[in-house]
Amino acid sequence: MSETKTAPAPVMPLFFNRVVGINPALHGGLKLDRSVGYKFAAQTQAVPLGLGEMDAAAQFYPILFTTGPAPIPVALLGLREGNNLFVMPDGSWRPECYVPAYVRAFPFIFVEDTGRNTTFVGIEPDAASLKQDSGMALFEDGQPSRALTEQVNFSSSLRDNLVAAGLFGRALEAAGLLSEEEANITFTAGGNARIRGFKLMLPEKIEQADDATFLDWRRRGWISAVYAHVHSAGRWARLIDLAANKTGT
Repeated sequence: MSETKTAPAPVMPLFFNRVVGINPALHGGLKLDRSVGYKFAAQTQAVPLGLGEMDAAAQFYPILFTTGPAPIPVALLGLREGNNLFVMPDGSWRPECYVPAYVRAFPFIFVEDTGRNTTFVGIEPDAASLKQDSGMALFEDGQPSRALTEQVNFSSSLRDNLVAAGLFGRALEAAGLLSEEEANITFTAGGNARIRGFKLMLPEKIEQADDATFLDWRRRGWISAVYAHVHSAGRWARLIDLAANKTGT
């Protein structure tokens, strides 16, 4: 007697429970209301970064690389799993702090359909920012509105930047420039936090890179991303202060 096996559930992108292609026949009445804020990201410890935003992100967050054979740069948003120190109780982002593009793009995402060799714009249909009664219409007379067109263009740019960031991460890994690290943090008033499973490019690794590698980085436009990653180490202190204030430690 044969055994029926259930196919594993697809892995959803960060923030998404399901992704459906946007369609005027199904979503013609939807409106985008950004005033609901970022509560969907309140339990997210880290988010992916596009290559072009690493300079901006480095001013506010430590930039780490994920582990595994295809590391990508991420902005560290909290010191404990399930905790984002930059989403305020009302759902707003912490004032005057850069909001990563991946967060700003939600609930839209570009999806690659490998079976059909094409891409399409997907949405999280249950997102709080998609409403029937308030916000900017996604369609007008059955055609994409200006608001939707802007979101599509932004999501397309983000996808390209994420692909470029992945290429950057893989090149650093292949060159042996990333080292797996862990951070052990002890708060002065008691309590601690440990962060594992990330990689860094240590400053001394940069010094070991030969001239040909530097020239290749410059040709690819990676020099600023390299130093953004290294300089972002100065943001750990700010993150520790925020965590201490939030927990009362």
